[in-house]
Amino acid sequence: MKDLIDVFKNLKKHILAGVSYLIPVVVVGGIFCGIGVAFGGTAPWETPDTPGYFFFLLGKVGINLMPAVIGAYIANSIADKPAIAPGLLLGQVAQDCGAGFLGGIIGGLFAGIVVLYMKKVNVPKNLKAMWSIIVIPVITVGIGAFFMQYGIGNLIVAFTDWLTEFATNMGTGNLALLAIVIGFFGSIDLGLFGNKALGAVPLAMLSTIDPATGMPVMIAQQLMLICVTTCAIPPLVCSLATIVRPKKFSEEEREAGKAAGFLGVFGITEGAIPLALSDKITYAGCIIGTIVGCVAASFTGAGTIVNWGGLPNLPGMTNIPLALIAWAIGIVVGAAFIIIFKKPSSETEGKEVEEKDAKVTQQGEEFNLDF
Repeated sequence: MKDLIDVFKNLKKHILAGVSYLIPVVVVGGIFCGIGVAFGGTAPWETPDTPGYFFFLLGKVGINLMPAVIGAYIANSIADKPAIAPGLLLGQVAQDCGAGFLGGIIGGLFAGIVVLYMKKVNVPKNLKAMWSIIVIPVITVGIGAFFMQYGIGNLIVAFTDWLTEFATNMGTGNLALLAIVIGFFGSIDLGLFGNKALGAVPLAMLSTIDPATGMPVMIAQQLMLICVTTCAIPPLVCSLATIVRPKKFSEEEREAGKAAGFLGVFGITEGAIPLALSDKITYAGCIIGTIVGCVAASFTGAGTIVNWGGLPNLPGMTNIPLALIAWAIGIVVGAAFIIIFKKPSSETEGKEVEEKDAKVTQQGEEFNLDF
């Protein structure tokens, strides 16, 4: 029981350990998705045998590895190397069954805890190798995959379906209220199931054509703009905060912030994940900034027919200046929240303490020499 309490007591540490290994995967995957969009437009996956198609699919490979990678290294942080393979496999099961990134975190925790306890079982010396290499991973993955496939995955899929129905049933009578709902649910998962589920609503509505213009009805375009607003704002909030107040972030977080800025420009929300998961204030800033940006977009009267956020959305956008101002408002508000409420990085604090101690020591030496 004590071991289990210790795991949850150090939960943030274990998740951050997974995030540290996740950062390069997110960055590389996101950059190649961005390159794919730059070469192939907003739907590069529809044009096989083109550079845009190749780069976008390469990026998606990286993005789709996120649950497996974070699952593996959360498990590793809890129970060392024997937990890596179970965490990796349970993370991939989470990806395949629709539980996604959240499922990867849960799978990593499950694998780490189970392996931690199974390592304590006393087995004959001549069976220890088999116990570690075969029995522990097989039992952990077998049990974990069953619950992931038929339990957690189904719950997340059910929540996604409910979210889509909820947004659909709200109607469009109060666009600002709907923008709050879309902004919140579209940002809490930073580009994963909620974001994509909500995007399905206006995407379906775009098939309704206005006879007067020959274009999709304006309300569908406005809803689509609100939905794609949830894509670009979180990573750009993180990036702006790290640029304006770098001392609030560790060196690793500052580097992640640079990558998040690039990814945000191309509407790749996952760029915010490493920073948002590392600190609840940063996470809250992403959500608040997104909600504000969505509400601001709802008052502009602008819309879009492009189901993608960031720079690639501009060709399909109406009233571009107002839409960009709405996005900028959300980004600035979110970054300001982080800058005001986030405490300086422990790494920065440590350096300041070391510098202060060095200065005191130096002054002390001079004082002694004077005597």
